[in-house]
Amino acid sequence: MNPEIRDALQCCPNLPSPPGIAMRIVELGRDPDVDITALLRLLSRDPALASRVLRASNSALYAQRRRSTNLRQALVVIGLNATMTLALSFSLAETLSGHSNAQQIMRFVWRRALISASAAQSLGQRQRQADLEELFLAALLQDLGILALDAALPELYEPVISSAQNHEDLVRLEREALGCDHGEAGSWLMAHWGLPERLAISARAVHDPGAVTVPPEMRTFLNCVLLGGQIADLFIGEEGEAGIKRIADNARQLLGMEHDAVESVLQEVAQMLPEVGTLYDTELISPRKAAGVLDQARDLLAERNLHLIQQVAAEQTKLREMERTTQHLRETASRDALTGLHNRRFFDDVLEGEFELATDKGWPLSIGFIDLDHFKRINDTRGHQVGDSVLARVAKTLARHLRQNDFIMRYGGEEFVALLPGTGTGAARAVFERLREAVANDTHDAPGDEQFQVTVSIGVATHNDAGHQAASAMDLVRLADKALYEAKNAGRNRVCAHAKTDC
Repeated sequence: MNPEIRDALQCCPNLPSPPGIAMRIVELGRDPDVDITALLRLLSRDPALASRVLRASNSALYAQRRRSTNLRQALVVIGLNATMTLALSFSLAETLSGHSNAQQIMRFVWRRALISASAAQSLGQRQRQADLEELFLAALLQDLGILALDAALPELYEPVISSAQNHEDLVRLEREALGCDHGEAGSWLMAHWGLPERLAISARAVHDPGAVTVPPEMRTFLNCVLLGGQIADLFIGEEGEAGIKRIADNARQLLGMEHDAVESVLQEVAQMLPEVGTLYDTELISPRKAAGVLDQARDLLAERNLHLIQQVAAEQTKLREMERTTQHLRETASRDALTGLHNRRFFDDVLEGEFELATDKGWPLSIGFIDLDHFKRINDTRGHQVGDSVLARVAKTLARHLRQNDFIMRYGGEEFVALLPGTGTGAARAVFERLREAVANDTHDAPGDEQFQVTVSIGVATHNDAGHQAASAMDLVRLADKALYEAKNAGRNRVCAHAKTDC
């Protein structure tokens, strides 16, 4: 706020101020040791204020089961903070009643203040805010700066407020004409009155979020005030669909509220307005207009909710599709393109896991390296296409003759590897003999209707069986590879097991 505006506010003889009784209640509110007797004594000096407090305690705002029949009961019902809120709001109503720009002030300050305060309190309840009375008061006083600017700079301010179409437009015009907005002026006025700092911060921050540093613990409180003001603009203005969309988006973003919760708040505010208007002796909006706003909001929020459900469903479908694609890519990356078997990368992952499991549980783990005999001769004499066909057919034969819990993988070139969890040396040798025979008995086709057969040599090693333990997974691989070398040297087309003398 520039110095000229501040000087005008400081020197203005017509600057609004609450009556002494209200300020004494505020002072009492700062005293942690205040008791109800002191508050009763103070309120007794202002019968009009006392009667309004009693009336408020019996209103729908506090929804008590038993009616208060005297002021002491009323104070017990609503408490010190609520009494302070009522004292300030009632005195604000008196300040506004004889204002020169009564029509515009009523529109931009009083009606907006009461509706936004009711809305902020309703929002605060859902957000489990501790001090709902202070939240009500912060929303009630957020536009107090309009009174200050109108009193201090009537010639400059009257054209601004007269030409403003809505609250946002008023803030824009204030900044253009004065270099500040009523949020800043209201914050100054509350400090001038000696009101709690939290109220002054709220007035400034809801109009210019970047102007003040808001403590993290106050963020939800402030968002309730901000959204309460937008709900008030919806009820008193002509914002319609755009206003409802803004409220729905901000409620979700700032307070995490879904559309059905927003509709519930709007309905609750509409139901409270007649009671609030009666309490403050003013009609806020007509019941017909409130019903119209609710109907429009209900239809639009239902439509947006349906759209959101559809959007979420579409996103879930897209996510599932991405998961399937990812799974397919992962599966593709772990499989050999020619044979369809898992590849060396998959083997390395599985081997480590199965070896650790076998070591931890104490059960055997067998591994067998399977190598096609004289495969280079097939490629050289019959061509690589026939060689590829042989590899693919042998892969299917091996997979078909293994058990469900066993693994078969292409290790590279003409070499395959099988992993048999829970299988000792003797049983593993029987499995691999069955594989060797199945491959040897299969027939392959070559150009010119020629048919031929292939054989395999197999080297087997076992961990955790018959006193044999491998030092590591790679040590187990090395032992199986050594057994395969022995099978080759012994004449091929045979199974050799590590630590066994016969092949």
